[in-house]
This record gives sequence, structure tokens and C-alpha cells, in this order.
Amino acid sequence: MDLIENLNWRYATKSFDTSKKVSEGDLEEIIEVFRLTPSSFWLEPWKLIIVENSETREKLQAHSWNQSQITQASHLLVFARVKNIDDNYIDNFLNNNSKITWATREQLSGYENMMKWYFSNMTLESKTSWARDQVFLALWNVMNFLAQKQIDSCAIWGFDPSKYDEILELDKLGLASVVVLPIWYRSSDDKNALRPKVRFSKDEIIIRK
Repeated sequence: MDLIENLNWRYATKSFDTSKKVSEGDLEEIIEVFRLTPSSFWLEPWKLIIVENSETREKLQAHSWNQSQITQASHLLVFARVKNIDDNYIDNFLNNNSKITWATREQLSGYENMMKWYFSNMTLESKTSWARDQVFLALWNVMNFLAQKQIDSCAIWGFDPSKYDEILELDKLGLASVVVLPIWYRSSDDKNALRPKVRFSKDEIIIRK
């Protein structure tokens, strides 16, 4: 099926089949889609945390408005941003770039100077906003792929990021949680599957100049 058909198929499921699990093969594909997501400057200021441990998920549920998806979903994906885009982070990125492309650091010096100048002139708030925007690119890329695989998902912002960071020990890794994405398979008796998709019409959202 094509992407538009799959996007019409997906919806925010509220009833799911806990007997079904996303396979390791599909999970590896999800990881690869996340890894291949484009990002500004190619910097990939993100990490994907896959939470499978049931005890950890129970702790997280208490800080997620007690939403049942947190514990009952097949897998819980937490999208996190890198908190500090500094010279060291850029150096690590350029070293990896040089290793893969065979370009020397000297050849990359112009790119290096431009990035370091750009981020050195940003406030912490601006850096945080920039990194969050990049994480959202990865989120939408993964969600579109899940729709194509007909794996259900529902992005969750109703959670306490500080508690997630504490429980998952993200602070120690220089990370901060941004959005949570449980993935699962819908139950055959989910009544929401019969509801029509509600969207504004093209005329209401498209402006042509």
C-alpha cells in the first residue's frame, strides 16, 4: 500500500492486543529508519531509548498520567535530545564523518568553523529548541514508517520529562527526553477504528501565492 493509504489507515488506537509483539526484525528496521533520518548539519542530536523492562515501564507510567500504553504496548520508545551541542560534540561528528567519507579534518575545516561559530552564538534556549526540532524529524519519520508496516503508534507528550530522565538515567548521558512513542498492534474490537479521520480540508490548510 502507498503512504497516503497507510496514513489513512493509522489512528490513535486506544485498545490494543497485548498478546502480539513487534518482532525483532521489525524493531531493527525501526531503528534503521531512526538512524537514517536527516538532520540539520547532519549532526543527529538525538538518541532512541527502547524501554522493554516491565518494572522500569511501571515506574514511568506513574509519571505519564498513568496512561496504559506505557506498560501494555509491545515496546516503549523514548526519543531524547543531546543537551549540549558543543565543540566536543562537533569534533566527534567530524571525526566520524572523516572516517566514513575519507575526507581529512583539514578538508572539513570550513564546515567545522561554520558549525562552531553557529552554535557558539546560540543561547542555551535556542540550542534546546533546535535539538527538539531535530528529534521531531526523527519522530515523524519513524511514525510514517510504522504506518507503512501497519504497526500502531501514538506519540505522547503527557509525561514528566524530568522523571523520565531520572528513571532512565539520561542526565548521566547528557540527554533529555522529548517525546514518548509506544508501539503495538490494535485490538480487533477497538471502536475507534470505525471513526472517520478528522482533518481540515485542503482549502482550509493550503495557501497558494
